[in-house]
Amino acid sequence: MQKLLLIFFSIFFFCAAAFADDSPADSSQIKNPWKVSFIGNSLYTDEQLALELDIPEEFGVVDTIRQDFLMQVARTNLELLYYSDGYFSFTSKMEILRNQTDAVDTIPYTLYRFYIEEGEPYTFNEMKIERDSLADSVALKGIRFKPGANYDPSIVADDVQQIQVLYREHGFLHVRADYLEYLDTLHHQVNVEIYIEPGTKVRMGEFSSNTYKPARIARLDTSDTKGLSDTAWLNSLWRIPKGEVINGKTYTTFRSKLLSTQIFSSIHLEDSPRSDSLYDVHFSAVERMPGESRYSVFFEEVYGFGASAMAKHKNFFGRFHEGSASILVAQNKQELTLGYANPLLFGTRFNFIPTAIRFDDHISFNHEKTSPPAYPDSLEERYEVINRADLTFGITKNVRFRATLDTRFVQKNETRFFKVKGETALTFDYTDDYFNPTKGVRFLPKLGVGANFTGNIRDPRMEGNPYSYSEFTAIGYLPLFGPFLSAASVSYGKFFDKAMEDDARIFYQGGSRTVRGYRFRSIYPSYTSVDEDGEEVINTGLTPEYVRANVELRINSPFDVIRNWQLVEFYDWTHVSDKSGVYASKSNAAFGTGIRYKWQFLTFRLDYTFKKDFSNSGAESFSFQRINFDLSQAF
Repeated sequence: MQKLLLIFFSIFFFCAAAFADDSPADSSQIKNPWKVSFIGNSLYTDEQLALELDIPEEFGVVDTIRQDFLMQVARTNLELLYYSDGYFSFTSKMEILRNQTDAVDTIPYTLYRFYIEEGEPYTFNEMKIERDSLADSVALKGIRFKPGANYDPSIVADDVQQIQVLYREHGFLHVRADYLEYLDTLHHQVNVEIYIEPGTKVRMGEFSSNTYKPARIARLDTSDTKGLSDTAWLNSLWRIPKGEVINGKTYTTFRSKLLSTQIFSSIHLEDSPRSDSLYDVHFSAVERMPGESRYSVFFEEVYGFGASAMAKHKNFFGRFHEGSASILVAQNKQELTLGYANPLLFGTRFNFIPTAIRFDDHISFNHEKTSPPAYPDSLEERYEVINRADLTFGITKNVRFRATLDTRFVQKNETRFFKVKGETALTFDYTDDYFNPTKGVRFLPKLGVGANFTGNIRDPRMEGNPYSYSEFTAIGYLPLFGPFLSAASVSYGKFFDKAMEDDARIFYQGGSRTVRGYRFRSIYPSYTSVDEDGEEVINTGLTPEYVRANVELRINSPFDVIRNWQLVEFYDWTHVSDKSGVYASKSNAAFGTGIRYKWQFLTFRLDYTFKKDFSNSGAESFSFQRINFDLSQAF
């Protein structure tokens, strides 16, 4: 069976490579064969210039007169390319040579030969700014224009935008700015003139708000219906008092923070002048559906088959408060969770924070029966009452902060204890899609501290000492060619102080999210001893340290009919040790393949590990324990 699977995947690779190989533009199979060549270019390669021509797909099947016309039109793209880099002295001529042959192509073809003179690059010389004398007090900071620097059109556009931002921050909300560029062809320089019309300063009048429910397209009802939000409360969120100049930054961040609550699907802010020279600000927004519910049936490698359901309301009392309840019932786990969230806590008071500050609190009642890592044949029964509070907000567009306080009362078999853990984490995300990225990088640093106490509420005593740990994960996504994508993840984690095994387990490896094909958290540092009864005891590391690498080759389907499917080849490796040096370290790896099915915001993942023993090249027998099923990408 394994050999058949290997043959199948080999065939798939060859087929995918064939689909990824585009036909060349000068193919002799088309009606009018043609080629392009370039002489005199040094700034760009021939391949870059040929791509910039942007020849239409139907070019090879039209008559030669039409081809010549299309190529003349495409030649203007070369001018735009060189002009965008400041080569305004660029010139080009096109020569058309018919019935050409060479050692590669014996069939006659038309050669379009471009003679290029790039000229000298232009530099910035002088920037003049014409503005109203009444607005001269606005200091123009952050301007990128520098005399003598190579010309870059984005610099001028960015400077004009920066000037508008600075004026808006001083209350000139309706500022208009434009610019002209003058070429000095004798000295190969660019002079820039920026024209600013600041308008008048906008001073605060009254603030009013209206919210609407989303239109019910299914019922053909598109009339405006009043929303759930308390408009009087919304008005109180606006912090600029009457008569004060409206800061443009406050104006825009107010809108962005309300959007970040995910209560509204669209927001519109506008100001209108009054007879007393003040401006009224009008806020209108369309709310999202206030409630949602989800249910699922699943299989999880630790808890077995199960089902879950969740219900949530997003705008209690019209003040954005959220309430939720969920239940999960599985073979080895049952959990009931009640949640509360406020996505606008302090959200409009701190202008330096670009998003709402979201507070989430969940209390859960949990019961589970699982096998401890060192003793897979035994059972560990736990009853837990958990309270978890999260505070999250965006520091920038790409950086998010999270602070977590987790407190729980745990009864494990006959032992009772009280656990407290705090954790702070940052997410640096520079990917093209947060949920299903194909290119970019992501960094996830994390730092945590915790302590354990006896379960006696009247006389709680600390068990052991407080512990601390850190973890860092870096993930990269890179498209290769055609349907082939690559993804890689590197993680490092370390406990600085001795913890209880319950806490140290979070850095044990194995399972569908770490090293596939191994039992959940079955890779850990340990040593073996013998107790008083002569029984062998496995002692697991309490200050674990791990390094893990995961690499995947992801192959998208080249067929539209099955475009949501993806084939994956993966390699996982980890090394787990202990800070004390007493426990023997362990290294394990896995190689295998899997399939993915992308459905809305979920990705169904099925992986199988072919190889775990890399001391030889022999095939390994099939085992159901090497199958992993999950509802997300591995990373």
